[in-house]
Amino acid sequence: MSKNDKLYDVRVAGRYIKEGMLTQKNYESYIKKLPDVTEKSQILNIDEDEITEETEEIEEESLITENQEGTETEIE
Repeated sequence: MSKNDKLYDVRVAGRYIKEGMLTQKNYESYIKKLPDVTEKSQILNIDEDEITEETEEIEEESLITENQEGTETEIE
């Protein structure tokens, strides 16, 4: 990816268009020139229960915080 290609990154292109660093026409032209890579895609099967369990574990771990003395304390 060249430095110029970063202008067209979907995560920031809208901002660059609003700031005048990129035009909507140039952005659309760039997108149309991209190759179709549909055949390289894969279907992901996600178990929502598994995600919920992992999220709960992460939230529990994040309950450790620093108190005023700078030592770690677990909040219950």
